Amino acid sequence: MMNNRMSGSVRGGLLFVAGVIVGGGAGLLLAPASGARIRRRLTAVAQDLGEEIGNLAADARTKINQVIERGRRLAA
Repeated sequence: MMNNRMSGSVRGGLLFVAGVIVGGGAGLLLAPASGARIRRRLTAVAQDLGEEIGNLAADARTKINQVIERGRRLAA
């Protein structure tokens, strides 16, 4: 049961990240701006996205370690 919740939260995080990418890309492509300005915006979005992915990965590692530790305690 814990596995299903964990994969659901990871899946939800990935869907969020995908939504950010699609929404941000569409907004940048449809907004009137110079090429340099769009490149700066895309760089900022990419950096934010990298941070978000790092946070999701850290959360996933923590949850996986909790499940492993719980399994070890139950097996002992």
